This record gives sequence, C-alpha cells and structure tokens, in this order.
Amino acid sequence: MVSIDRLNPQPLQFGNCGRCPYLGTGSGGICYACAARSLERLPQPRCPICSQSLGPLGNCSNSWCRRSDRAFSVIRAVSMHTNTLRAALLAYKFPPESKGWALIFGRVLCGYLAEHRDWFEKFDYIIPSPTFTGPGSRRTWDHIRLILERAAVEADEPWPFFLSQPPLIMKTRDTTSMTGKTLRERRTIAETELRPALSVPRPELVQGKRVLVFDDVFTDGSTLQEIALRLRAAGAVDVAQVVLARAPWRQ
Repeated sequence: MVSIDRLNPQPLQFGNCGRCPYLGTGSGGICYACAARSLERLPQPRCPICSQSLGPLGNCSNSWCRRSDRAFSVIRAVSMHTNTLRAALLAYKFPPESKGWALIFGRVLCGYLAEHRDWFEKFDYIIPSPTFTGPGSRRTWDHIRLILERAAVEADEPWPFFLSQPPLIMKTRDTTSMTGKTLRERRTIAETELRPALSVPRPELVQGKRVLVFDDVFTDGSTLQEIALRLRAAGAVDVAQVVLARAPWRQ
C-alpha cells in the first residue's frame, strides 16, 4: 500500500479530489490511502456479518445476521456512510450528477480490494448490484456499474470484474425507492417488488461460483438478500458484498 506521507505534493484529503495533484496520474493505492485517513472508520466491536456496531451484550440488532434463511454470507465496507463520503455519494448520484466521482470511488475500491487481497481473491466474479435504467425508471444511468467500470481500468491487478452483457443478474423493472423507508417497509418492497424483478440470464455462468456484489451503500441487507436468493437459486455457492459505505443503523 502506498505511503502518502512520502508523497510530494500531498493529496488534498478526500472530498477535495477534484483539485488533487494525483487526479490524473494517481492510483487506487493513493486514493484509498488518502480516503482511509479522512473517512469514518467502521465501529469496534462490530458484527462480523453486517459490520454494524454491536450492542452492550455483544449482540447485533440486525435480524438478517441471525436468520437461518439468510442467503448472503458477509458484507465488507470501506467506511461509514457519514460526513464527506455521504456528501460525495449524494453529489455523484443525484442531479446535477457529478459522474467524475466514479473515478475516485473506483480507485478507492481497488485500494480496498488490494489491502484485503487474501479475503477477496477467493471470488470468481465481482459484479455491480443490479440497477434498472429502462423506460419509466427514475434512473437514466447505472451509477453502480460505472464505478466498477472505472475500477476495472484503474486496478493494478486483474480482479474478476464481470461487466459483460447480459449481466450475471439483472433488474427487469423499476421498484419503489427504499430511501427513507423503515426496516419493515424495506423488506416488504424487497420481497414483493424486487424479488420478481430480478433475473439471471445465463445460470450456467453462475453455477458453482462465488459472487461478490458491489454497491455504494449497505443499510440492512434486504436488497442483498433478494440478489443472493436469485444467484443461489441459479447455482452460486457463495454470495457476499463489498460496499463503499455502511449506513449507521436504524430500525
């Protein structure tokens, strides 16, 4: 991993990336090391499944982590979804979109994968969480896929990003936004709307594979559960997730 303390000039700290001297010549290692100094670290102690803060008795209040029907294995997060990172993600996704953040987020992801190479190298595919951008969608571009596309270009090693068409798993229709919804509402949307909207076009590519799903933010696991259920039904032996940010927990 790059030691940014030895760089001259210094990176400008995450959030000032548009003016960083390494924007055009930097690497995932530099961007990740800079972000790691600036972003809120994950809590300690934290749940080994969903990375949220544990209660005083060492328990996780996220019921997905103890349910016997959980289809995903674990979620790894770079940072908490707070402060500068939260602001950058909002600026990236919502009008007027700052799509240039895809480069920075892709580099940060590459740096995180490299730092934890021993854990991530077991996966056969790294895929974007499916986004619907067709007619009637509230989104006109795939913000998750774009980050992975930039990561594939910026990576210093051959991570198994799967960006071919059709994707391993696709979302075939729009669903109600989960933003601002309660946990009960999120799970209802996932089960009644998202579940029938997910499709695996080529199950033969998934059979016997370990799949890592990339997303920008992880909240409770309702979306990932449905993605994992569909991939496991197609033959995947493991479905896990890596995210840029873990949202602070709320019921």
